[in-house]
Amino acid sequence: MRSEKSSSGQKRSFIEQARRAQMIRCAIDVIAELGLPRASLAEIAKRAGVSKSAVLYHFADRDELITEVLTAVLSAGASYIGERLPGDGTPADELRAYVAANVRYIAEHRDDVRVLTSIAMNFTTDDGDSKLQHDASVYGVALAPLQDILTRGQAAGQFTDFDTRTMAMTIRAAIDAIGPQLWVIPDLDLELYGRELTALVDRATRADPGRTG
Repeated sequence: MRSEKSSSGQKRSFIEQARRAQMIRCAIDVIAELGLPRASLAEIAKRAGVSKSAVLYHFADRDELITEVLTAVLSAGASYIGERLPGDGTPADELRAYVAANVRYIAEHRDDVRVLTSIAMNFTTDDGDSKLQHDASVYGVALAPLQDILTRGQAAGQFTDFDTRTMAMTIRAAIDAIGPQLWVIPDLDLELYGRELTALVDRATRADPGRTG
């Protein structure tokens, strides 16, 4: 979540922070179930067991609440994946762990991923322009850790020659493509997807096609 201070700069009390966290969780549940377009403040307030005015006491408007939802879900995902990357493995080990952890996170947090997808597709102005900044997973600094793994793997002779940004974007696109599928195929076999994608990335990047280590 954002700062523990309100927009006026005053520090929020523990109760206020807990109430905001509850409302963000309820918003996640509503968006996962109904989609962002139907996730009104009234519906979110109903799910939280409070009035709409109570929601607006903690958030300036619906846009601020949705932005906080996005921040909370992205932060949780980054923490989950970061904890599962090997600290002493080779770049090839790290890459396999990165892909596997991303898909495993999606498998274990399907609702959160459905929320991210719905926000990405529907959080727009009346003119249809996105209210989000560029998707950091593809265009921004969040792509850097994956590029770093690829660059170190090439330097170590484990990976073949390729443009690391192109490869990183390709891997991320294959992972990010899972989210939209979950709206159509809720029971998508992500265990199989994870195995196949990890093997595919391994074959596409390794220097020696006959080497498995």
